[in-house]
Amino acid sequence: KDEEEWSQFAKAQGFLVGNTPDMRQLASLAYRLASKDISILIQGETGTGKEVLARFIHATSHRAEQMFIPINCGALSDNLLESELFGHERGSFTGAGSMRRGIFELANNGTLFLDEVGEASLAIQVKLLRVLETGEFMRLGGEKMVHSDVRIISASNVDLEQAMLGRDFREDLFYRLNVVKLEIPPLRARQEDIPMLAEHFVRQLDPQLSLSAEIKQMLCAYDWPGNIRELSNTLRQAVALCDGPKILPKHFAGKLAVNRPRPMMVPARGTALPPTASNEPPLDQFWEYYGKPEVLEQLSGGELTQLLHSLRGLEESLCSVMRKKGVSSANSECLKDSEATSIKKTLVQHRWNITETARVLGIARNTLHRKIKKYDLHN
Repeated sequence: KDEEEWSQFAKAQGFLVGNTPDMRQLASLAYRLASKDISILIQGETGTGKEVLARFIHATSHRAEQMFIPINCGALSDNLLESELFGHERGSFTGAGSMRRGIFELANNGTLFLDEVGEASLAIQVKLLRVLETGEFMRLGGEKMVHSDVRIISASNVDLEQAMLGRDFREDLFYRLNVVKLEIPPLRARQEDIPMLAEHFVRQLDPQLSLSAEIKQMLCAYDWPGNIRELSNTLRQAVALCDGPKILPKHFAGKLAVNRPRPMMVPARGTALPPTASNEPPLDQFWEYYGKPEVLEQLSGGELTQLLHSLRGLEESLCSVMRKKGVSSANSECLKDSEATSIKKTLVQHRWNITETARVLGIARNTLHRKIKKYDLHN
């Protein structure tokens, strides 16, 4: 009965669960957690459907009749994000001609979805922590506390534990958000669901079209680094180019002809390193694999960021032990120097275009602004 219930809700919300055991367990757990009214952290690669899962949880909770409001923490500057979250009073800044409620007020008794919460600055993180602890906040320019009862669901495509170790994410906020963590598997880990997902997207776009058997095989063979979002966009293009009753290989414009070899995922904290054929020590395995430029070049921006967070976490641990042993840590700034050099080089290459530089580095614009200030980089 439980499975019948969540299956119906999932279908109604457009949450395509499929038949993969991991996804069915995820949907079942999300359904059970919906009624608990606790904070949930959703982790998964870009394009896996984190917001869809969050909407499913909201729709099956007692808050379903109230608002679900998503906000991308990496898409706005600090000032804009603070104003969007908490609202502002008239005259609180230039252009504030009237009082405006923020989404913490608008989502009262409902659900607030903090997408890419790892991109929020440390200053914003402090303000988020306070409202999570007390349920109260002040509008910008305000003088009295405003109470709000919201459920927080947050999401990130990077490992927040590694960001926490690298001091880019507050530990106390992490534990407030991470009461329960749900991890969405990437599309390549649920290949048996790809035909079902593909048919669903095609039906949405054009109910008269169908997929050839050859196309279904090609879709399953591709690794989908952009996950479900990439699958949906690829099929949208194919439907637009299709000139018959069936979608054929020619309609993909070579998109699936060559499958990009995918490197092993950046290891999260506490997970094993990529296996090797030898009995090399773990650290040797790490450098044997990630020390190759051709491997690093194939990593996405998010994966490179996660790897950097892993190295920062290692640096913190090493420096701590070195201090205890009285060993000089003169080289402890090497990773920071390396990041600063990389950022400045990319900025120069793109003529200090912040948007383009952030895209190449795989980080948000406001994150790039913070790092420019942190490393005292100037044009």
